[in-house]
Order: sequence, then structure tokens, then C-alpha cells
Amino acid sequence: MTARIIGLGQRAAGDDAAGLAVLEALRRRGPPGGAELVEARDASALVSLLQTPATVVIVDAVLASPSGEVLDLSPSDLAAGAPVPVSTHGLGVGQAIELARLAAPDRLSPDIRIVGVSIGRPSQQRNGLSPEVAAAVPRAVARVLSVLGG
Repeated sequence: MTARIIGLGQRAAGDDAAGLAVLEALRRRGPPGGAELVEARDASALVSLLQTPATVVIVDAVLASPSGEVLDLSPSDLAAGAPVPVSTHGLGVGQAIELARLAAPDRLSPDIRIVGVSIGRPSQQRNGLSPEVAAAVPRAVARVLSVLGG
């Protein structure tokens, strides 16, 4: 495995499923370079998923305006106090990365990237993406491929 791509989100929470939609689009076209595609419902699952020698790309919805923008983020962008979009999860992606670093620093992926899709407040009772976020999925797929050099 050269890379692990993690789609983060919850299908029943509207635009929060943006990361999962990107993962599904990647699955349909075929994983780039033999990458492993993994779904995670929330950021707490990242702690163990980041324990790999492979490059990790996390795809997630982030609370930011305007909806439908595709953002390139790094772990340092998500460090405590950094002025970045807010996670849609109780435990943020930045916090999960830091927990993984503390839990097993020698096993943490040496290259962690985050592709964010900006959304408004996620709906807890809507299936499917808003038109703006759905339109961003192909751009987010292209960004993941670019991050992985494809």
C-alpha cells in the first residue's frame, strides 16, 4: 500500500458525508496507485488509522464559508489555536492526529494531508449532499489525486 485515503463523515447528516462521497467517487474510478480506501464515521477512528508507514490523506467536511470550496490543510493548520475551519465532529481531526502522535509516535504516518470540503452547519436529519457540496466532490477527487502525485 502506497497510501491510505480516509473518508470521514456520517451519511445521515447531509453535507457531513462529503468525505464519504469523495471516497465513493475514488472507489468507482479505482483507487489511485493501489491506495487503501477507508471509511470512518468520526475522527476518533483516525487514531488507529494513522498508524501506518504510508501517506495518509484524510477527506472531511469542514465548517467554513462558502459551501463547496475544496481546501488543502496540513496537520499544523489544525494545531490548537490555529485559525482554521472547525471540524464537524466532537473530536477534531487535529486532535485525533495529536492523540495518534502521542500514542505511538514511531508508528505515525510520516505524511498526513487533509482535503477539506467546506460546508455550512450539517443537518442531522437529511440524506444526501447539498448542490454546492455535491458539485465540489469531483474537485476534491482531483485534489486527492494531485496530493498523491496522480
